[in-house]
Amino acid sequence: MKAIFRTKIFYVSIVIVLLALGFAYMQSDDAEKKETMTDAEFYAALGKGKVTSLKLEPKKSVYQISGRLKDHGENFSVLVPNSEFAMDTINRAAEEHDIKQIVVIPSDIEVSEWVTVLTTTVPIILLLIMVFVIFLMVLVIKKWNRTRY
Repeated sequence: MKAIFRTKIFYVSIVIVLLALGFAYMQSDDAEKKETMTDAEFYAALGKGKVTSLKLEPKKSVYQISGRLKDHGENFSVLVPNSEFAMDTINRAAEEHDIKQIVVIPSDIEVSEWVTVLTTTVPIILLLIMVFVIFLMVLVIKKWNRTRY
């Protein structure tokens, strides 16, 4: 009876710990919610000096920018076209309003699947063609040697 009671307590305590961890994770996730802005709202906030930190991450033809606003300390996220105007505006605002924390994450270069297929199959195909040509040359030489004698 004691063994059954102990195992039940063990499993119940594991479930309680897992529920507590899940609840803590959900609460921390809510605290990190970001307000999505349009690019016009972002440029306006930059111009007024409301931005305290920026994180730029290039994604194909846009920059995904996230950061923190001064007023309420809330996080924001915005997609800005990858252009000289965007970079000039961000650099100018960083100098004027003394934004000290700017993090630029390098872009992950995505290789096309076709490039991967070609770079892996073309050498094998060339090797097979070379073996076939050598095989044909050996056959021709043998035939030529038979006809000669």
